Amino acid sequence: MRRASRTVIARIHRLSGQLIAVEAMIGKRRTCAEVLQQISAVRAGLEQVAVIVFQTELQKLSAKKKLTSADVQRLSQIFSKTT
Repeated sequence: MRRASRTVIARIHRLSGQLIAVEAMIGKRRTCAEVLQQISAVRAGLEQVAVIVFQTELQKLSAKKKLTSADVQRLSQIFSKTT
């Protein structure tokens, strides 16, 4: 398994645990601020997963000479700004 795949899977497992924690927090009637803070952390983590997946795909295309390294850099910057 490639390093990027292992990284993505590890992050997804962590996010899964965070979502379970959100569910438990709601069941325990934790404060809105606490729940929203945890949800914010999940969202940020998911955005990082999206960035890794996107950058990995760009690198694959670049390796196949379908994109130049400048294209990869430019598209990565654009994607990072939109997430």
